Amino acid sequence: MTSQVFYRKWRPSSFGQLAGQEHVSTTLRQSVRLGRISHSYLFCGPRGCGKTTTARIIAKAANCLDLQDGDPCNACAVCQSINEGRFMDIIELDAASNRGIDEIREIRDKVNFAPVQGRRKVYIIDEAHMLTDAASNAFLKTLEEPPQHVIFVLCTTEAHRILPTIVSRCQRLDFRRIPSETVHGRLSEIADAEGVAVEPAALRMVARYAAGSLRDAENLLEQLVVSCPDGVTGPQVEKLLGMGSDESALELVKYILLGNTTASLSAVNRAAWEGSDLRQLHRQTSDLLRGVMHLHWGSEDALDLPSHVQEQLKELTGQLPPWRIVRALKTWGAVNMRYDAPSTLPLELAVVEICEEAAAPAPPPPASSEQSPPPAPARREREPQPPRAAPPPREPRPERPPTQERPPARERPAPASAPSGEPGGISEQWATTVKSLSRHKGKKYNLGALLRDCKVNSIALDGQTLVLPFTNKANLERTQEELEDPASRKRMTDALAQAFGDGCDYRLTLANGQPGNGGGSQTAQLSPLVRAAQGMGAKILQVVDVEE
Repeated sequence: MTSQVFYRKWRPSSFGQLAGQEHVSTTLRQSVRLGRISHSYLFCGPRGCGKTTTARIIAKAANCLDLQDGDPCNACAVCQSINEGRFMDIIELDAASNRGIDEIREIRDKVNFAPVQGRRKVYIIDEAHMLTDAASNAFLKTLEEPPQHVIFVLCTTEAHRILPTIVSRCQRLDFRRIPSETVHGRLSEIADAEGVAVEPAALRMVARYAAGSLRDAENLLEQLVVSCPDGVTGPQVEKLLGMGSDESALELVKYILLGNTTASLSAVNRAAWEGSDLRQLHRQTSDLLRGVMHLHWGSEDALDLPSHVQEQLKELTGQLPPWRIVRALKTWGAVNMRYDAPSTLPLELAVVEICEEAAAPAPPPPASSEQSPPPAPARREREPQPPRAAPPPREPRPERPPTQERPPARERPAPASAPSGEPGGISEQWATTVKSLSRHKGKKYNLGALLRDCKVNSIALDGQTLVLPFTNKANLERTQEELEDPASRKRMTDALAQAFGDGCDYRLTLANGQPGNGGGSQTAQLSPLVRAAQGMGAKILQVVDVEE
């Protein structure tokens, strides 16, 4: 004989045992006490909050032979028959599988038959929103004026999908999510009754994970008890749920809000390497970011976080402006982990976007223009500058003869390099380039994410060529592979031209000074013939320097 699962074994059997739904139990107990049970009810609320259980208690109270102040006695023959599932006058239907007009016609034909064992016949229809419109319309007259011995109870998690004509014929009761403290207390009672050892921290973790569903919490508790017969601890709960530790999620939140891109990306990948469920990491981080928001505006009562976590978040809020908290929460909350859960890329992109936005507005726009006037005008004057400068060097690059490609680049180093030579100028222009490239996904990789491997303090201008040293050889090779695609190469050139001016080229290399394999020499990168061939799909297989 199989044993009953916890949520069935410990299902409430009276209104007084309902957890977290006092407003519902009080109303129904009073209606039973006064003998004014409605002929139809509509129970609405999230899953696992007690809708079907309450419907069974109503059926029991309507047929109980010895009511106890509105509660069924659970001792008479009718109550015992209902508790054991042998009562023939309770008919439970699943509207998801009995949603057509034929099933409703069958109910309409059978409601006129008198009860077999009790005084009232009760129809409990789960997932009532799954009924078709035709079936709902066929059900209207029966639901409005059923026989005196019939009670209908409709249960749904999506009340907005039920026809208004159905709702208007029922007494509607809205169930709420069960508070975490109430779930924790219920789990403690079950653990004590079952004689199992469960740490309080583990119970709180299960209660928070259930998100207001007592059934989910009881199922998870049973799974933990079976998996850990010697006692359930917090780390075992984290392992079963694929959750990282609170410290890991807290560390990630700190890095994100402080704008540390490198540390944030490392934290995401470290959690993935340790086997954490990335969906759980996303959920934990969202909860902590929400906690930062509530702590910043003083609404601590809305939080369900351990005290030591709240203390660390309080220290963090004093260092942050309000806009950064809200923007981080919006960007992180918009990540969709439903279809690509094993991949770290959605979280990595969100991290980069949050950190980049956190760093970009740091210097106020008016102050930056006053403190460093040369860089700002230089970027504004480059676009209208060609009419005033010498026309030949400013002609579009595709129309230049091969022999004139390099001389113009050497003849006018000052306009492009003068504003960019300053550390603040290169830093700001490089950030603009990376941000522009991060918005587009290339053929295989995201150029903006790869180019972040080039540190700002190591980037230099060699004439009209921007030298980009990579610290990671793998990122260099991926960038070279992506730039073999003509569309990606054009996007790279356009982004550099927009930030550093027309005629600015680039050279990829390693941070230790070695040239990148397959990157080509400067001559190959600057040659319009090579570029034209690459635009038609050609690839550079080997570069040979020829002595003149």
